[in-house]
Amino acid sequence: MSSFHESRHPLHEEAHGERFTANPADPYTHLGYQPPYYQTPRKRKWLSGLFSLLMPGTGHFYLGLMPRGLFIMGLLIVDIFTIVTLVSGNRDVSIPMVTLFALMIPVIYFYNIFDALQSTDAVNRRRELGVFADDPASAVRDPIQRLLRGSNLGILFIVAGSLFFLFSAKPRWFEGLFSLLGSYVGSVVLIIAGLVLFMLESRKK
Repeated sequence: MSSFHESRHPLHEEAHGERFTANPADPYTHLGYQPPYYQTPRKRKWLSGLFSLLMPGTGHFYLGLMPRGLFIMGLLIVDIFTIVTLVSGNRDVSIPMVTLFALMIPVIYFYNIFDALQSTDAVNRRRELGVFADDPASAVRDPIQRLLRGSNLGILFIVAGSLFFLFSAKPRWFEGLFSLLGSYVGSVVLIIAGLVLFMLESRKK
């Protein structure tokens, strides 16, 4: 009976004997099993800030937020392209419009830096806790995140490509519209952007 009892419970004797030397951090090692989970490496906040400082959008690439990084890069490219087009055109330069789009560059740049720094904590929490770290309410409150969901990012790139084509080809109707509106184009752009954000905020209610 004693030999049968010893053969039936070898792990029990190891647990109470001197051979139980498992690391408390890995309690399943002595049983021949792997730990229940592996600790994922954390994203460094200073690295995401440095990448965003050197090149807008790359900090979000480092965090794995590809659509958000592409969106920031696209905004900056469209803004610079618009400024160059306004200055290099044959018509009279609209100083208010050039000033408006020039002031948008630091806004996009610093938004990119601070958003990357704040997103680092959320990414680390999601990598550690998985689905338990998701906060649907915070995702709904973020209009930029809602804008980048689904096919919205593709629509944004289509709009940007259409603007590139219009500014490059300069069709006659577009030239006439531009000459008619003049400096009011900047106001129209701000009104459209405000309407888009208002619609995104109202949809969550």
